[in-house]
Amino acid sequence: MALEASRSFQKYIDTRSAAENDVDVAKQNISSSGPLVLLGEACDTELINRLAKVAKDTAGAGLTSVSTCSSLAAASSRCASDVVVCICDSGGVEGQNNLAAVIYVHAEKAARKPWACAASSHEFEALSGVEDQIATDFSRLLKVLRCKPAKCLGPGTYFVSLTYPDVTQAMSSGKDWKPPEWIASEKSREHLHDGLEFRADLLKQQDEAFVLSQLAVVRRQSQGLPIIYTVRSKIQGGAFPDDEAAYWRLTLVGLRFGVEYVDVEGGFSREGRSKFLAMAKNTHEGLRVIGSYHDIQRPLSAITDHELEGLFMECAFGPQGTVDIVKVVGRAESAQCSIRVNQCAERVRHTLPKSVSAVIAICTTDAGRLSRALNVMLGPTPVAHPSLPGLAAPGQLSAVEIEQIRQTLGLPVNPFRRAQSELHGCENDEPTPKRGRQHN
Repeated sequence: MALEASRSFQKYIDTRSAAENDVDVAKQNISSSGPLVLLGEACDTELINRLAKVAKDTAGAGLTSVSTCSSLAAASSRCASDVVVCICDSGGVEGQNNLAAVIYVHAEKAARKPWACAASSHEFEALSGVEDQIATDFSRLLKVLRCKPAKCLGPGTYFVSLTYPDVTQAMSSGKDWKPPEWIASEKSREHLHDGLEFRADLLKQQDEAFVLSQLAVVRRQSQGLPIIYTVRSKIQGGAFPDDEAAYWRLTLVGLRFGVEYVDVEGGFSREGRSKFLAMAKNTHEGLRVIGSYHDIQRPLSAITDHELEGLFMECAFGPQGTVDIVKVVGRAESAQCSIRVNQCAERVRHTLPKSVSAVIAICTTDAGRLSRALNVMLGPTPVAHPSLPGLAAPGQLSAVEIEQIRQTLGLPVNPFRRAQSELHGCENDEPTPKRGRQHN
């Protein structure tokens, strides 16, 4: 189950070997079935009981009853449709098995209990606010765990890359906080973007508690937009060390929180990716995966067509049905590079596994801007916004700038959605600033 699978993958990370006593999560019959347990301390009993009712009432989660127990061992005997409220201390967490998920619930800024963290597969920090807000936050976690995934981001959609070292610079859980334009325009009720990319590698610190608290704020203020959790390594243009074990540990934090999308870098070992994807998909029914490869250490001209096509296939590697979106990024030297990567994506997209519903094919640098405009027809496009502290990648554009390029070239602005310039209520957008560090 979720906790067992997560621990097995943690063990793989720690050993990075296929020792005989290791559990191969890729071959386990792991599923999201089994009782759902909400674990916490006595001081949070009222909160946990409210969330148990939210869980039972979440459509599609398959939960029909609520019960209580004083230990995880007792919870493991309950049926798969049960929501089990487990109020205990460190003495009640031994002997757990056959549990779909154990969610450690605690109030905002409460001291996290090491025993509860160790005994749980997921964590929910209830930010202050009205009951409906807390219920909405919790139901999003439940849907990732127990419900079929929402429609995948596809052509014509945009996800904005958050480049804050601390998201509370722009977001707050306070009642008087107003969403910035990269979430919602004051001139339109429609969202400017379709998802928020949470760049864990760009945060000022990457310890689990800090990352989880940052994610909680983003989810609270996202107005329902899905979170795309990304840890970008240095060799692929990000800020995180090129250490596979450390990469997986930080990526697991996104799963513990319950993000809707996770980016999995294709540059790491096939064994590691296969194990992670099997574990993640089999224990998070509503999770979507972006398989990515950023070959930016050499110019696109140094990559043959055969190699480029191979990168798309490598991003799709994994157990059957585990990758939903394939993303390949190259480094452009000229506008021709943008055309080339787009044409390659068009050729290869029909040969990818059936689970892959969209492709991202873009180039970095100013010379690669055209690729971002062309990508609109292939899949979701990562974008910047003028109010963000910097670009996530050299040459990154805002959604409005992308559509202005398409209009200039005589292409349909965006046949899949209302034009961004209309949502802004203006014809020209401020140019996206090139300030701060540029990552990928």
